[in-house]
Amino acid sequence: MTALPAVGTRHRLDFTIDAAAMEAFARLSGDRNPLHGDDAFARAKGFDGRVVYGGLIVAQVSRLLGMDLPGRDGLWTGLSMDFRKPLYIGEPATLDAEVTESSPATGLVRLAFTVRAGDRTLARGRAESLLRP
Repeated sequence: MTALPAVGTRHRLDFTIDAAAMEAFARLSGDRNPLHGDDAFARAKGFDGRVVYGGLIVAQVSRLLGMDLPGRDGLWTGLSMDFRKPLYIGEPATLDAEVTESSPATGLVRLAFTVRAGDRTLARGRAESLLRP
């Protein structure tokens, strides 16, 4: 079993969403909103280009929980996330997470996280995972 991480444990995950990931998500989800697929449309709405699907940012949280913190023995049980600014295709981003609660009695691990691109805060949230023996 994965060891229960201590309160204050941190993990950073760098990622970049490319056009291929955007197309795969559009096929999988059926979401063809032109904000995500048409540069001219996105620019007409005041953005710098096509906006990355929020679901692909959430997927990075899933990657963090399932692979790193707490890891493979965790069962993702909750997520809340507030999106504040857009992420653009090909723009490097960072997901920083910190353990805020860790219960040996229940196996519950709670995290707070922030997603940034450069000096922009894109999203903030909380997630929880239950470690299974």
